[in-house]
Amino acid sequence: MFTQFFHVAFNVVLPIFLVMGLGYVLAKKFTLDLNTLSKLNFYVFIPVYMFYSLLWFKPNPQDMESSVLFNLIFVGLSFVMMALIAKAFRFQKSMIPMSLLTAVIFNSANYGIPVVEQAFHDEGIPIQIITITVMNVLTYTVGVLVTGGWGEWREGFKTILKLPILYALCGALILRVLNIPLPDALMSSLKWTSDGMLSIALLTLGAQLSQGGLSMKQPKELWITVAGRLILGPLLALLILKTLGIGDLAGKVLFVSSAFPTAVITVMFGIEYKRTPLFAADVVFLTTLLSALSVTIAISLANYLF
Repeated sequence: MFTQFFHVAFNVVLPIFLVMGLGYVLAKKFTLDLNTLSKLNFYVFIPVYMFYSLLWFKPNPQDMESSVLFNLIFVGLSFVMMALIAKAFRFQKSMIPMSLLTAVIFNSANYGIPVVEQAFHDEGIPIQIITITVMNVLTYTVGVLVTGGWGEWREGFKTILKLPILYALCGALILRVLNIPLPDALMSSLKWTSDGMLSIALLTLGAQLSQGGLSMKQPKELWITVAGRLILGPLLALLILKTLGIGDLAGKVLFVSSAFPTAVITVMFGIEYKRTPLFAADVVFLTTLLSALSVTIAISLANYLF
């Protein structure tokens, strides 16, 4: 077990944090346009990566159904459990919405894809792509409702319709079903762009973490929320996976994804709807740092549990 842990730590997690660290240092030394980097990731690299991967690695229909069902139940149960925890520990009322959101919405793309590719190689990518799609839809529905209220649901729905990953997913699946080949010139362009996704995503994530330091306000709410994301998340995931009978590669990938850090988008929601953005930034920073441990443990355990 310890051999497996150190193998994962040095061969899977460490390379990811080294690239993130490079992005952190670059952002500290130079003035990087994070808005542009984020847009390149969101509108170019990640959608192209998903589109290209799905053309090459056709997801198993059963894995697709299992991934969608798991993520829906996982988010719902995590939300309920964190709400109960917030009530039990008497969180400040103003902190509850962002605590719930940061405990539930994890970084499935910028962080998730590199981890899954390193840990499970190409076989795990289609499963993670389904997770990314579901999590993005939930982010702009549940996330908007929690932070913005019911009055913002129309804006959330409009945002979902603008998500490029949805069209990348649908386009790739349609081409696979109809067995329509793309010209070699186009596939080469897609491959070149896809190959750049991992490094650009990690550099961007590192650069985003460099913005500001830890405020460490509301430490009780902060550390409980961090524990909710990195400890409660995997425990709930294990319960759901075993209950649903999801195992093998799908079980491993979904279990590991439950240990991922909080998504940076939660900070953007905090700024947009004036919901304690500094608290969200603290949760993102701490969960990302501590995920080096949580993800290493999750990958090591996955090989024994599934």
